[in-house]
Amino acid sequence: MRCIFEENDVVCAEVCGFQHDGLHLQARSRKYGKLNRGQLLIVPPYLVKRQKQHFHHLEEFGIDLILGCNGFIWVGEHVEAKDDMVEDQVSQSDPQKTYTILETRNYICRAANAVRVLSTLGFNITLEIIKGIIDLSLSMNLEMHDMLGSEFCVLVAEKEAERRSSSKRKR
Repeated sequence: MRCIFEENDVVCAEVCGFQHDGLHLQARSRKYGKLNRGQLLIVPPYLVKRQKQHFHHLEEFGIDLILGCNGFIWVGEHVEAKDDMVEDQVSQSDPQKTYTILETRNYICRAANAVRVLSTLGFNITLEIIKGIIDLSLSMNLEMHDMLGSEFCVLVAEKEAERRSSSKRKR
């Protein structure tokens, strides 16, 4: 593992077992391996409910979203999952691919701010709600930093209340 990862790298892996000297981790591919070109957010774990799928690709924004049940949320540039992790790590060091285009970085920040707003309000964090907040901020032509303002938080709370009341009526 030390030939692929360095200390302080952000990785996504499954815990396969406990050893007397540490953990046995399984990182199957780039999708489950080293995470870079993104933001790691830490929210209270009770806000992230267990779902069938925790790895999401937001195609319309070109970003990936990992919602960890432990409260760790990763928002980053979309990378294609490949089988050979070592090959991925070697190609990852290619100097021409070490940047992320501005539009993608803006979407990463918008998604991260959407998670921050939901965490501030104490709402459950799901893919659908995050997409709704991103779309709301884009439709209002808000700057990314304005998403963290109190006015936008109030608007998100009102939209979530409407969504919850309409879903109760459908039942």
